[in-house]
Amino acid sequence: MKYAVGSIRRFSASTLAMAAALAAMTAAGSAFSAEGASEPAAEPSTVAKDTNEWPCVSRKVLSLDAATIWDGPDISAETEKKWRSDEKVRKLSQYLISRRVPLEEAEAAVKSFAKEQADDQRDARLTELFAAVLSRTNDERKLVLSGIERFHKRQVARAKEIEREGLALPGQGEALPTDAMPAGEIDKISNEQELYNWNVRVFQERQKNIPIACEIPQLMDERAGAIARSIRGEMKS
Repeated sequence: MKYAVGSIRRFSASTLAMAAALAAMTAAGSAFSAEGASEPAAEPSTVAKDTNEWPCVSRKVLSLDAATIWDGPDISAETEKKWRSDEKVRKLSQYLISRRVPLEEAEAAVKSFAKEQADDQRDARLTELFAAVLSRTNDERKLVLSGIERFHKRQVARAKEIEREGLALPGQGEALPTDAMPAGEIDKISNEQELYNWNVRVFQERQKNIPIACEIPQLMDERAGAIARSIRGEMKS
């Protein structure tokens, strides 16, 4: 079976400006169950200093800072402790941050939770809910960032392998324009050249996921901000 691709020059590692994988997205979405694993506390928003492994155009922000999306009460250590021992808040926070849940449904769930609270406990409970949302968002962001970097490393390594494969071929590694070749000429392509053409094609297909994956952290931050505004809007003070 011949794998036809267009005329493409061989790749080198220097052509990789960005890389990511859809697998990183799906893995992050199911990383924590509604029951909640042991989650680290939320951290201040930090921009990574070492960006050698970060392939996206946007800066690598290690975690989302509460101050960027929240103007309510401070998140104290006691608040963190309370939500982690509250099954309802744990489950609701996981539901709220899920990108599979429409934002309108998430906001409705916040309103329902707020109405269930006694007036003298409402703001404190809503603050706990926000703390849970922020912490869970940061947990999943870390998984996504790590996934993007791992994929980038694999793509860089694969680019070097493809380059070596190309240099070993006649013509020093051009992927032949088989889509424009007569059938008789295609049959003359060596197995090595055919495999090289296929490897280049697979590499290109994976690169198409780059823009999608690099946008995920920003989309997560935007959702966390929308949920934060919804929670804040239900508070008495």
